[in-house]
Amino acid sequence: MRFIAPSTATKSPQRRLQEGQAIVLIALLMLVLFAMLGLAIDSGRAYVDRRDLQAAVDAGALAAGDWYENYNDLFSSTYGIFPKSKRVFEADLHLYSAPYPDSLPPPSYVGPLFNLRQDTDTINYPGNITLVIQATNTQFNGYQFTFSVVHQLPLAFMQIFGGPTTATVTASATSVVGNQRQTPALLTLSSGTCATNLKGSANLTVLGDVYTNGTACVDANLHEAGNCYGAAGSTCDTALYYCYNATPGFIPYDPNGPPPPAHPAGACAPGDTIGSPIVPAPSLPDPGFLAPSVGSYLTPQSFNVDNRGTYTEMYPGTYGTFHLSGASPPKCAFLDAGVYTWTNGYTSDATGSLLSNELKAPNEEDYAAIGTALTANPQFWNQNSAGCAGQFTAAVNIVSGYGIKRGGLGVGNWGVELTSVRRDTFNDGGSNFSPDPCYVFSGPGCRRESAPSACTQVTTADVKDQVIDVSITQNAPGAQYYNVYIDPNGCESNENNYSFVNRFLAPGWTDGGGPPANPVGPYPNGGSGTVLTGGVGGYPCGAVGHTVCSINLGSTALLPNYLCYAQSRTKNCQPPDDEIAPQCFSNCPPPAGLLSQENALMDLEYPPYTGGDVANENYCVVSPNPGDPSAPCATSKITPGAVQFYFPAGSCMTQNAQGATYV
Repeated sequence: MRFIAPSTATKSPQRRLQEGQAIVLIALLMLVLFAMLGLAIDSGRAYVDRRDLQAAVDAGALAAGDWYENYNDLFSSTYGIFPKSKRVFEADLHLYSAPYPDSLPPPSYVGPLFNLRQDTDTINYPGNITLVIQATNTQFNGYQFTFSVVHQLPLAFMQIFGGPTTATVTASATSVVGNQRQTPALLTLSSGTCATNLKGSANLTVLGDVYTNGTACVDANLHEAGNCYGAAGSTCDTALYYCYNATPGFIPYDPNGPPPPAHPAGACAPGDTIGSPIVPAPSLPDPGFLAPSVGSYLTPQSFNVDNRGTYTEMYPGTYGTFHLSGASPPKCAFLDAGVYTWTNGYTSDATGSLLSNELKAPNEEDYAAIGTALTANPQFWNQNSAGCAGQFTAAVNIVSGYGIKRGGLGVGNWGVELTSVRRDTFNDGGSNFSPDPCYVFSGPGCRRESAPSACTQVTTADVKDQVIDVSITQNAPGAQYYNVYIDPNGCESNENNYSFVNRFLAPGWTDGGGPPANPVGPYPNGGSGTVLTGGVGGYPCGAVGHTVCSINLGSTALLPNYLCYAQSRTKNCQPPDDEIAPQCFSNCPPPAGLLSQENALMDLEYPPYTGGDVANENYCVVSPNPGDPSAPCATSKITPGAVQFYFPAGSCMTQNAQGATYV
């Protein structure tokens, strides 16, 4: 039999040792490939998650800004930016599970002076998503809404290969409304020569841009914390440019001036910005805003000098050439509510003149010495050497059978404070608002009551049958009535211990038994003044010609008193909120005796809320009930006492350092 097997071995021993190595290498390579694939998948998921989160916070921040511009409301379920923008975020991110319950903490206060309100809401969602919404009132820099989200994204593959179990994905967005760094602080649409004319001997600090379609005629007395835009030929290069930034409450400063803050000579500190002249600048189109209320105020008016004795009361309507001068004696003008059309211009340029619609108490209180005899420095209506602030005195007199009794020792001090009160209406109220808040809710006319006055202290003894007489020696501009509050402890800083006694007609006014009041004269002008008498609404005083009588602490408890609805006053009601410090701007604190005090912020008007400012710019009606204390004006339609200046084509406003216009 023929042997056909090969005579040599077909496999070497070494080859047999290497069998299966390729499979191992392929397996290892597959692990690397799977790891790369897992990294790609998880990275892609993280990228998509980051994109979705960014889109959601962008939408939420924009919605917050839009809602706040429309409603000025932070928290209410109907209009508040927190609930509304939160829902936008959830819808954009397709979150179908409700967030875990959360409660909003009290606001914090930030900024260099810790006076800027900041509200923060932290919301946790199923799936390891945390959203933080922060709303900061940065005053001149606008209201800032910041949305920050963090998502702990579970990783599908990387944890198999020893990587982390989650990836942290973050996104944030910020919107700002009312920002004077982005919106011109002063905009003039006229294309004429010197359409914006900011020259003079006084310094003017503007936080924000100055923009004019014509030429800007300015000089070094313009301190510009922003840019100056103007047509060719503008003198924006002569302005003094200040350093500024977006930090809430930041105070602009001269780069060539001393610290604070520390900065290189002639330059801004790191992180701060300095504006510049931009000439020529493109023209801005006229937005064509309508003035629908002007037609309701077409009655021709004139300036009837000192028609209220020590000041002039002006009525809304149409005025020709208007020039508020500071002749001797000084001239003050109080503006009734409504629209003022200046057909041939408005000029205020004289020391000793002041025009405003601010309602202040006589003997205006010093915000830093509440409940004392100290008055504001300056009192509002004494600014610009006008000398028109209201004044009153208090004294005791003997009237048998009508004395006020303390009981006990029978001798003690009483603190006396006054507020100024008036009623205002709007000619266009019925056509624009139905029902008209100034008639239905507090009528006739919207009620305004100033902050309390400084305190005047008197002393009585029971055995002498003494009464308290309050005399007005000079009416507070705009006051039609005075409310009198007394404290049986004497003058003290606790305003809650002052109790409403009665409402009195201001000297020279009559009302036929109830509002509205009408001027008839004569008006007090110095001397011993006119005693307030015939008070209503509180404690009757049968002693004709006297102010406060027949109060017996033994049977009538002035204390404890109570917080009342801000639109009404009955016996033992507490007075309105006090004034607060002057507002800082280019210097903080402002130089003493330079700026008037600020009115209290607005608050809800029903207990337990105090009403805040119920006389001037922060006041609004109708206060919602129930309402949101962080947005007390959310649904209000009217600012009682408000005025509007309307300048037809060709009419100009001229205001210089010697004049004073405050509306």
